[in-house]
Amino acid sequence: MVIGLLSLGLAACGGGGDAPADSSTAATTAPVATSSPGASPAPAPAPATTPTTTPTPTTPAPTPAPTPAPTPAPTTSTPTIIWLNPASIAWGTALSTAQLNATANVPGTFTYSPAAGTKLEVGTQTLSVTFTPQDTTKYASTTAVRTLIVNKAEPPVRWDLPAAVTQGSALTPAQVSTTPYALYGIGGTVDPASYTTADGAPLSAATTSTAGSVILQATFVPRDSAHYRTALVSTALTIKPAAAAAAINFGSAKQTIQGFGGSAAWYYSKMADDRLNALFGTSLTDSLGLSILRLRIAPAEWNTTTQTADTTQWTAELENGAAAQARGALVFASPWTPPASMKIVNTTRSNPLYSGRLDPAHYADYAKYLNSYIRYAATRNVRLYAVSLQNEPDWDPATYESCLWSPDEMRAWTAAQGAAAVAGTTTKLMAPESFYFSQATADTLLGDANAAANVSIIGGHLYGGVPAYPTSARRLGKDVWMTEHFLDSVNKADNKTSWQTSIDDAIAIAKEIHDGFTLGQYNAYVYWWLVNSNDAQPTGLIGSDNKPTYFGIGLKHFAYFIRPGYVRYDTTTLPQKGVRVSAFGTPAGAADNKAVVVLVNENATDVTLTTSINPAGRTVTSLTPYRTTATATFEQQAAVAVSGNTFTVTLPAKSVTTLVN
Repeated sequence: MVIGLLSLGLAACGGGGDAPADSSTAATTAPVATSSPGASPAPAPAPATTPTTTPTPTTPAPTPAPTPAPTPAPTTSTPTIIWLNPASIAWGTALSTAQLNATANVPGTFTYSPAAGTKLEVGTQTLSVTFTPQDTTKYASTTAVRTLIVNKAEPPVRWDLPAAVTQGSALTPAQVSTTPYALYGIGGTVDPASYTTADGAPLSAATTSTAGSVILQATFVPRDSAHYRTALVSTALTIKPAAAAAAINFGSAKQTIQGFGGSAAWYYSKMADDRLNALFGTSLTDSLGLSILRLRIAPAEWNTTTQTADTTQWTAELENGAAAQARGALVFASPWTPPASMKIVNTTRSNPLYSGRLDPAHYADYAKYLNSYIRYAATRNVRLYAVSLQNEPDWDPATYESCLWSPDEMRAWTAAQGAAAVAGTTTKLMAPESFYFSQATADTLLGDANAAANVSIIGGHLYGGVPAYPTSARRLGKDVWMTEHFLDSVNKADNKTSWQTSIDDAIAIAKEIHDGFTLGQYNAYVYWWLVNSNDAQPTGLIGSDNKPTYFGIGLKHFAYFIRPGYVRYDTTTLPQKGVRVSAFGTPAGAADNKAVVVLVNENATDVTLTTSINPAGRTVTSLTPYRTTATATFEQQAAVAVSGNTFTVTLPAKSVTTLVN
């Protein structure tokens, strides 16, 4: 980007004087008189006199032409290059305009070394740019050098849920039936000494005397240690009761649930009441019971002089926030990009709002910008529960709003400006909303005491990731929200132009929510599309007719009965292959004594499950099932009796069942 042109006047210098002419004079002498021969003697001549010499006029010599002064060489100026040290990158990242983004104060071209597309080795690397001005008579070429830190990459590691162990077992790593592994052919092994509980205790110290579950952790050590860092990964190990197939312990409270929701980003018109009631209500047959709405903070022009934003950009999307909040929902908002005026733009993109980075010179402005949004939302009857720093700071799409942040940039901004972003409000700050729930980014952010103090919620997405509880979030007691993901239907295929959702889709989202709450310890689950953008290729929770898809139905099995403020309680999360159990309810001592149990059977056969309950002072005498199968959705069944703190329920093949008291 050309920032401006400087007009430089050239002062002409030089000159000279004429050389003086050189003159000379010539004189002539008159001849002497004589007598003729044979003549009488002449009288004596008078004394001769010398005639006066008459000067002969002279012609001046021609005046030499002045010697011309040498023409001075044009004076050139060195252009100014503006190029910040690029943010650190992970190994394997190709250089792009995210790093190669120098600008100058005059027109010209930039030549980078290494060039765009190069993948650099781990370590501190040197980048250089040579700027060739368009007007080489006035401006000289110049070179600038910057440094770039290339960090080791974070391997994508998985640890499948291991088979249950029986209550009372003494645990060893050999008893855990699965081990961590990395995707995409990244080899490695698990450090045998790294197996611990989530609290850092040795595996042998895991409590197995009580049925339920325990979170295990281990360190995956990549074979290519020069390019990949070690990765901490976790899984949930089920402790199966000796006398029953499954167990629920209402005496072992886990995290508090804030709710379930979806996004209304780019939804510029207020939803009709029947749609809002279908999404956020609990009174209609098809209501989902959502309790969270995510809004987009549209990029608004920012006036640095008056420190105000063009709030007209924000009005439209806030209408749905007010409507959802009126129905009891929490509302939070995420920016996809700061205003273009605050960014170091990516000049290869068609729009300055696509890609680029926040200019460090505007860090304080951006905090004031977010604060301005929070305050403006309040004037539109939206009391924001939280505001995010940035949507997907580690994803660089080419066709929509985005902004790249390195973990170090997020840490620096949050430490210095995070408090200012929410100052004077009750709104919480959320970060980093990584598109794959990067644990390294969360650890960097929370590794700074000042940044950690300013962040209340660790948000993240599940694109390419799996549920996991970031160690740093657990250590500091931070809430963890899954704030965006959508699933493709199992019926989608490249050779199809349309398809319908099915029971397999309901099971897929129910499994993801179950794993998120039991393994990732999520406090909230927020889906992406609220409404299908295309009913022929559904990805939303409801269709354009406001009827739930199977994605919506799978989510409803949690959202409809598990309300904000409920607590998750310990269970045998995977009592047998293909069967998941999670339990929720009001906090201990609450007057209404609610209990909710969600059961997912992904097997192709029916499963009969006998479950014991530790009521811990809670009275549970019967449970009413709501069941979804391939042929019936959220169908109420006859109540199941609880006798002697034990109940038995049959789970149909491929089904999701919610039990409530």
